[in-house]
Amino acid sequence: MLSPRILVVEDEPLIRMVAVDTLRDAGFQVEEAASAAEAMAKVHDGGWRFDAAIIDIGLPDRPGDKLVLEIRATWPDLPIVIASGHDRAQFIGRFTSDSQLRVVSKPYNNEALSDALAALGIKTSFRHPD
Repeated sequence: MLSPRILVVEDEPLIRMVAVDTLRDAGFQVEEAASAAEAMAKVHDGGWRFDAAIIDIGLPDRPGDKLVLEIRATWPDLPIVIASGHDRAQFIGRFTSDSQLRVVSKPYNNEALSDALAALGIKTSFRHPD
């Protein structure tokens, strides 16, 4: 069985690197993008079919919530985690009816990411500290 494929969209290189390494250590296949444009190119590339996406809300070329809507036009049921360093309430309210979306606060930890992915039906094997 193939491990789930996750698209990580994050413009901050260090945060992206940590997220990608953490997900790979948990057994995921990971593709990364530093902008919305790069993410959409990967979404439309036939070489990858993603099982979930983790999207930063503050991308340099357009807001992550707009990227969510663009991705939804191609994959309406793709599980998505929005990562935000801002007030979560504004994003939670905007996407209340989207059962395939969760919001985590940045900086996020393994447990928050694992819980969000699990709530979306993506099995994880993150190691939690005792």
